[in-house]
Amino acid sequence: MKSQPVYKWILTACAITIAASLPGLARASNFQLTEQSVTSLGSAHAAGAAYASDASTIWYNPAGLTRLNTPELDAGLSLIRVGFNFTPTTAVDAAGRPLTGNNGGNPGKLGGVPFIYYSTPINDKLAFGIGFGVPFGLATSYQANSIFRYQAIYTSVMVFNLNPTLAYKFNDNWSAGFGVDVQKMDVKLTNDVDFGAVCFAQVNPVNCTAMGLVPQGHDGFFEGTASNTHVGFNFGVLWQDDTTRVGFAYRSRVKHNLTGSASFTNVPALFSSQGLFQNQGINAQFTTPQIVSLSLYQQLDAKWSLMADWSYTGWSSFQNLTIKFSDPGMPSTTVQEGLSNSNRFAVGANYRFNDQWTFRGGVALDKSPVPNPSAPCNTATPPAFATCNNSVYASRTARLPDTDRKWVAVGASWKVSDHSQWDIGYAHLFISSHIPFSQLNGSSGDYISGQFKGDADILGIQYIYKF
Repeated sequence: MKSQPVYKWILTACAITIAASLPGLARASNFQLTEQSVTSLGSAHAAGAAYASDASTIWYNPAGLTRLNTPELDAGLSLIRVGFNFTPTTAVDAAGRPLTGNNGGNPGKLGGVPFIYYSTPINDKLAFGIGFGVPFGLATSYQANSIFRYQAIYTSVMVFNLNPTLAYKFNDNWSAGFGVDVQKMDVKLTNDVDFGAVCFAQVNPVNCTAMGLVPQGHDGFFEGTASNTHVGFNFGVLWQDDTTRVGFAYRSRVKHNLTGSASFTNVPALFSSQGLFQNQGINAQFTTPQIVSLSLYQQLDAKWSLMADWSYTGWSSFQNLTIKFSDPGMPSTTVQEGLSNSNRFAVGANYRFNDQWTFRGGVALDKSPVPNPSAPCNTATPPAFATCNNSVYASRTARLPDTDRKWVAVGASWKVSDHSQWDIGYAHLFISSHIPFSQLNGSSGDYISGQFKGDADILGIQYIYKF
């Protein structure tokens, strides 16, 4: 058997252990996951690139490693409960008849996002760290007999990130750090295929009806899986004096050339006899967005400190998702996302009660990149559909009905000893009680409109050991 690089074995092993536990919807813009530290969670991630007080700085700003004087191991898990509910106003098939089925239930679920970091000083100037986390991910699941079955049943997108870093301290005020992001991306999509509607579109209604192929009359099933491993980079700069820290951090885009397979079941003889809708290979390209953060940490006195963070995510890198099939007779499937770049704003405070206990809190606003009103396919009324060269026409898709999120968070740290510390954090996310939804499926012609409502809770626990 051909040997594989060590980092691929590490990423694959970690991916297998947590793949089934991702939350229903990601908890930052689109499907970005900010839950890379429970200490940070307690302040709604307001400290960001300037906190630099434990090994999670590997993710938020590698320059902060120069502040850690002893080897340190951090590990934690954030549990995320997502509640979503859909109320339809229109749900019709390609022939204009009502779609059968329920509203899909709650596509979200209870899941967990783990992370682990290790850091160690090399000398009084240089420090090393390595971390593992899940910076992007989502998993949504609609009931199999819902009105959404032709648009989405199960969706899973997971990006696992292995991040070795180095940091250098230039003087008492300035430090810089650099890291490599080794990412493994896994994608799985499933949905039903309305072969009756496909027949109506590709042949004609009269002949199809004679064969018993009518919309909602002959459903098949599609499953596609793909993966890729690729490399990006990150760097950060930290300025500090006795009471103030200012941090800047950047993470690059990572371009994934996904390859995998597609399978179709219950394909009508009309199509299978022509070699259509056969099991085959697929490929697609996806570029994770760049992330920029600017953060402030201000120590007011021996008890109180204030924090603020601005983070920018370059979602414009994800304009189209095109799935290409190895069979030249199968047309590509394109979703024109039309995402815009998004911003996140957070403020928070720490209160040091005594040598053992520190309490914190924060609020944040996560702006969603969906929809971009200027995108040609994001006008959610049928007249716009004729102008779109697209397979899905929607301002937001059923696989991720994203919108803005407002955060309220609290947390605490318990210092058990000079070597041991526990952290706990909780955040409630106010999503929306009115998320407009309108999607036309270009392949089967079914059209659904209505509104989602939802909220979410995050509970995290973390352990820090200093050697």
